[in-house]
Amino acid sequence: MSDATSANEATKVVQLRRNALGLRHAIVISVAVMSPAASVFFNTIPQAGQVGAAIPLCYVIGFVLALLVANQYSEFSRELPSSGSAYTFVTEGLGPHLGFITAWVGLIAILLGVPYSFVLLGANMQALAMRWFGLNLHWSFWFVLALGLAFALCYWGIRESLNVDLTFLAFEMGICIVLAIIVLFHVGQQGGLTVAPFTLSVIPRGGDITVGIVLAVLSYIGFESAAALGEETRDPHRNIPRAVFGSMIVVGLFYVLMAYVGTVGYGIDKMVSGFANDPAPFDTISRHYSGPILVVLIDLVGIFSFFGAALAIINGGARILYTVGRDGLLPPWMAWLHPTRQTPVGSITILCTFGLVIGIILGFVMTPIGAFGFLGTLDALFVLIIYALVSIACIRFFWRKRRAQFRLVRHGIIPALGTLLILGIFALVAIAPSPPPLNLIPIVMGVWLLIGVILLFVLRQKLVAPEKS
Repeated sequence: MSDATSANEATKVVQLRRNALGLRHAIVISVAVMSPAASVFFNTIPQAGQVGAAIPLCYVIGFVLALLVANQYSEFSRELPSSGSAYTFVTEGLGPHLGFITAWVGLIAILLGVPYSFVLLGANMQALAMRWFGLNLHWSFWFVLALGLAFALCYWGIRESLNVDLTFLAFEMGICIVLAIIVLFHVGQQGGLTVAPFTLSVIPRGGDITVGIVLAVLSYIGFESAAALGEETRDPHRNIPRAVFGSMIVVGLFYVLMAYVGTVGYGIDKMVSGFANDPAPFDTISRHYSGPILVVLIDLVGIFSFFGAALAIINGGARILYTVGRDGLLPPWMAWLHPTRQTPVGSITILCTFGLVIGIILGFVMTPIGAFGFLGTLDALFVLIIYALVSIACIRFFWRKRRAQFRLVRHGIIPALGTLLILGIFALVAIAPSPPPLNLIPIVMGVWLLIGVILLFVLRQKLVAPEKS
């Protein structure tokens, strides 16, 4: 009897809390990971140096690609709601071997997302503390403080930490919309509204639209995070697909709007010479078109957006690592859940620890801004590999396992177009030379994939083909 009771208790522990979240929580985690305000505030800076005033065009192209991939996540989530997200989808669609490779690539993508978010947050906090209070504390102090706070919130519980994200998102997007209205009103009165930023004609001589598109795609990464809440969300077959598409549409329109506002607000002819060299271009825009109160609020928006994104990355990533660990492909402590809070504490701990070590090292070696660019670009390319695998898996899964539900457009043409676009981006990246340290990215990716193949061979006995769903 006692053995049976212990076994039952163990079974209960190794489960995420069912029906703990609703549709709004699933939407919040996807939107928060994309960090809408921070992405448009900071990813646009290196973009401007490459594409000038064509930043809005890059975000439109990124929006199209993201919508194509969102279709696959939506279709899979309707059939297979799981905290494993892409790992589960590819395993079911392409088999356990490519499922493992997806998990391996996803592992590094998740691990990179934490230091990527926090390292620039620390640098921003250092600058703002000096500007507001004359307090000159090193960026690493703010980095560690913010990461510790995020760990505590994720440990506390998914619902509680997502409520924090929801509060930050409402604030940041609301303030940005206010700024957009003010800028468009003033620029419109001066006759400065134009469709030129949506054309190739404004790209400067020697510019590279490929980098602009990659940075735009980087801003959209995370829309699929809702899929990681498949085991904790009520009615996941309906709510997760809604959250994936809902978050994508909301943030996609927000990006295009704010990219256009930033371009016409700063000045189409000043994007390369001014915007690209301005550490806080939207701060500059708000100073030009509004008063000091909105300027302070814009500064806060950047901080809240980065923190909210990091919080959501830890929550979503921990659940994916938990699922892979539960399947025996990662150390068992990765699948350890808190006995009462039912949060994946093991995975949360490893994410925060890795983020702390890598963020500090690269922040000192490359400077926080250099580390941000390196980690962000590397992360985006790893995630694009996962998107391509999910797209291919969607075609095969619905053709072989859901033939009666197979639809040519949703399960054939759209996934194929998404895959082709991703391959095109990789082809452009391969032929375009990159300056240091970005030239190290292909080497890092190659080494990581090689290690994954070696591990695949070592773990081949554990990789059993999934049952027919």
